[in-house]
Amino acid sequence: MKTTMKETIPVEGKTYHYFDDGKIKVSRRGKVVITEVIPFKDIDEETLIQWKEAVEECDWLYAPKTDFFVKVDTFFDITFVRTKDDNWFSFGFLAGRLDIDGSLNEQLNKEQ
Repeated sequence: MKTTMKETIPVEGKTYHYFDDGKIKVSRRGKVVITEVIPFKDIDEETLIQWKEAVEECDWLYAPKTDFFVKVDTFFDITFVRTKDDNWFSFGFLAGRLDIDGSLNEQLNKEQ
């Protein structure tokens, strides 16, 4: 059964694995806590501009529309948005993939 966009929204306060640069390797795996899930209509102007630039620069990765901006608890400002294949990838410094269903981490653990 295919999940819908709504079913794949990260949950505030929940911890997820994150893979730096989208590389599914132990050395690139970390954990992040979701601090905010911000609807598109409520995002601040600076983040909106950064997202638009990311979409333009990496049009093969980021979806041209996103429903939410997902912020995480870390010592850097990391914001995740939708990808073209309905995953979550951050933009800017420390860009990486968010593993919201645990499947990437599970796959990695099986390979070890």
